[in-house]
Amino acid sequence: MKIRKTIFTLLLTAVFSMPVYALDVIVGAKGGYFIWKPYFEDIGGFFEPIDQGTGVLYGPAASIIFSRDISLSIVGLTGKQSTYWSLDFEQEGNDSDDVRAATYTWESKRYDIDSALSYRVLPYLKAFIGYKYQNISSRMRYTEVRVDSTGQLREIYHDNAEAETMSHGPAFGLGYSLLFSQGFFTTINASGLYMTGNFHMKPATRYDYYFDENDPTTTFVTHLDPDNKVDIRQIGTNVEPSIGYMPDGSRLIFTLGFRYQWLSTKFKGLTEQEKQDMGTQTMHDYLYGVFVSVLYSF
Repeated sequence: MKIRKTIFTLLLTAVFSMPVYALDVIVGAKGGYFIWKPYFEDIGGFFEPIDQGTGVLYGPAASIIFSRDISLSIVGLTGKQSTYWSLDFEQEGNDSDDVRAATYTWESKRYDIDSALSYRVLPYLKAFIGYKYQNISSRMRYTEVRVDSTGQLREIYHDNAEAETMSHGPAFGLGYSLLFSQGFFTTINASGLYMTGNFHMKPATRYDYYFDENDPTTTFVTHLDPDNKVDIRQIGTNVEPSIGYMPDGSRLIFTLGFRYQWLSTKFKGLTEQEKQDMGTQTMHDYLYGVFVSVLYSF
């Protein structure tokens, strides 16, 4: 983790595809508000009630312009995303008279780093190849209570689980940019992603309490969930349209944009029983939100 943090600190985020000619270096900062719908919600079971998380992601920025046609950029974001929700008393199932209530907390720490080497193939069109690194550490905590139809307390569950997803891989895409009068411009970048990595479900302790109205003894059971790591493959796309402004006589560049990222995630190396338990082989992950950037050119 220390190595990843050091690398992220040294890497700077970059600029968007806009027509630049005499600039050599651009540095600055980027930040925005994003919504994340995690892929492991589709696994079901323990993860099924997870809601979408929201939060601010931010990072520094830099880009090197080698020539009129060639540039190298690195894009990074980090931050926390979280959600909190509750479940009011509702029927446990069609075949049960029990009802349940629960409170849930889900928090994630994200690191996204995107690099790209771009080549301008037409005056307003560039092609680029890149590499993406993504790490997401999540913690989910919940307490759930079950009662029978008479209001008698039956069970209490408490869990505190941690999971980490790490993936990386190449990206290929196109960028379109158009410069208007008086320093205004617009850009859109679209890329395809192919990444491999792993999903790591860390050891966690789960506490179960069982009550029986005919037995004064309360049963307390502690479960230690095992350490489990599964290889994953992710295929998806990332789209970023934006508008910007560079005042005359100023080296500042202001940008407002929207980011949409979709990843199709698949677990690798599962047994046939594990595949049946999951119920789905392909899971979908979404990240989208609005960002702003302030950049300075040298």
